[in-house]
Amino acid sequence: GFLELINNMLAAGMVPALYEEAERDGIINNLRDEVTKKGLPDTKEGVWQYFVNRCRDNLHVVLAMSPIGESLRVRCRSFPGMINNTVIDWFVPWPHQALLSV
Repeated sequence: GFLELINNMLAAGMVPALYEEAERDGIINNLRDEVTKKGLPDTKEGVWQYFVNRCRDNLHVVLAMSPIGESLRVRCRSFPGMINNTVIDWFVPWPHQALLSV
């Protein structure tokens, strides 16, 4: 499901079998010159790894989940990438006066 895909992206930086071989080859061909200019290996695997690393470095995901009940605990246990590779911010309601002064 959806959280499994998010967990894979967070943990590995990639979702297995996301691209078909033709799409993957197109991405590699489009990036080959950029990889060569940076002095990195321009093999198929080297260019693909460059693409994955670039995606991982620029990926930002925002998830909002309610902490009420057992759902969040179960999700965190089932998908450890959501804990190990994220920053968790707990938001509480703002006082009315604080909202007016912002």
